[in-house]
Amino acid sequence: MMDLIKDKIKKVIEEAYIQGVHESQNENIIRKGFHEDFSMLVFQNNNIQKVVLDEWMERVEKLKQDSADLWNQKTKCEFVLVDYAGNTAVVKVNVFKGQIHFSTDYMLLYEFNDGWKIVSKIFTIPE
Repeated sequence: MMDLIKDKIKKVIEEAYIQGVHESQNENIIRKGFHEDFSMLVFQNNNIQKVVLDEWMERVEKLKQDSADLWNQKTKCEFVLVDYAGNTAVVKVNVFKGQIHFSTDYMLLYEFNDGWKIVSKIFTIPE
C-alpha cells in the first residue's frame, strides 16, 4: 500500500528543492516548500557554517553562473530514505545533474498547519 505521508514529503522535495532550487530557481516555488527559518549547515575546513535561505539562493545563482553547463542539465533525484514520526521527517536524496551525481542531501522537515516544510539540510558532494 502506498504511504500517503511519504508521498506528501517526497512531493515537497521534488517541487521546492529539485524543481524550485535546481531547475527554475523560482522563489515562489522554493518558499512554498521551505520554512522561512530554514538553515543549511555547510561543513568546510572542519567547521560548520549556517546558511539561511536567502544566502543559499545567492550561492545557487553564483554556482549557476560559474558552472552553467552543469546547471543547464536536467536535474533528477533518487530517494534513498524517507522516514517520519509524528510531524517530523528526514529524507536522504541523491541529486543528479544529467549523469553526474551532484550531491547527497539529508533534509529535515516538519509538518506545519499548511503542510510539510523543509527546515534544514546537510549535504555531501561526491568526489
